[in-house]
Amino acid sequence: MNRQLRSLINIRSLFREPGRKKKLYIFLVCLFCSASFWLFIKLSRETQASFEIPLGFTNIASDVIITRQSNSSLGYTLQTTGLKVLGSRFRASGDTLKLDAGSLGRISREGELWHFMAANQLTMALANYLEGGRALLNVFPDTVFVKLEFASEKKVPVHLNGLYSFEKRFGQYGDIVLTPDSIVVRGPKNMVDTLQALYTEAFVFENLTAPVNERTKIINPGFNLELNIQDTHVDFYIPVEEYTEATLELGLQVICSDENFAAATNLRLFPNRVEVICLVALKDYSLLDPALFIAHVNCPDRNQKDLKTLEVFVETYPGFVTIQNIRPAAVEFLIME
Repeated sequence: MNRQLRSLINIRSLFREPGRKKKLYIFLVCLFCSASFWLFIKLSRETQASFEIPLGFTNIASDVIITRQSNSSLGYTLQTTGLKVLGSRFRASGDTLKLDAGSLGRISREGELWHFMAANQLTMALANYLEGGRALLNVFPDTVFVKLEFASEKKVPVHLNGLYSFEKRFGQYGDIVLTPDSIVVRGPKNMVDTLQALYTEAFVFENLTAPVNERTKIINPGFNLELNIQDTHVDFYIPVEEYTEATLELGLQVICSDENFAAATNLRLFPNRVEVICLVALKDYSLLDPALFIAHVNCPDRNQKDLKTLEVFVETYPGFVTIQNIRPAAVEFLIME
């Protein structure tokens, strides 16, 4: 330990002496210059390097779409200097080599019609794309095949794929709102013509006590089959309100068909009033009015001689309530002669 400490002290003393310090700086500068010259000479020499570039197509007819493509990128080898190779490696580029679909050839493969671009066409397109001073040695693959199919387009509805529950006394208040509620899809005709709807990613909300306003992704069922959808996300709103239970007393009406209309005046109900239990949002409680509800029974058929009771119906009521129960659900009756 003491020996290492003495060595460290000796090294520090060297840097404190002006003469030795100057010599050390000169040595480091010379070392850096020598390494820079050596690296420059190496990088200035000719070398070969391989690259890869994404492929795309232009001038595609509006009534067709590319459904399959043998290669999504094109590889190539260049004869160039090391400096240019280094610059190409570190240069951020999102460029795509665009090929002219109008110059595609046709060929039958396994009974199917394919279009293709041959090696000489690929080489020419790549040479026009590359900067000068680079010798293009080869490209691979030597042929790119694509499958063209007739395209179709239509608007389909979007459905929410979710599960949600509410805290006690809370519930959904009105319809869920999706924006957009339908979108345009474009793709292979046989796929688009059979597509009925799109669905969102699955989600779960539990014990809701407040409205939900979220965005979720739309699932593309034909992503790998060149199905394009106009929007990738949808906004949805789940309205939530606090509810309370309300009880209303309603008089019973008798509804008869034309041929039994006279029986309505001869029918006696026991009881002739019922209680309707419904759920209503706290914000709408003041709007409750028995006049907005109609409770009724249907006249008994003359052939139903063994019938003892009539079922009670409440089919007319405001849209802001949910009927929970009717007490009693059926009433006895008597036909007066």
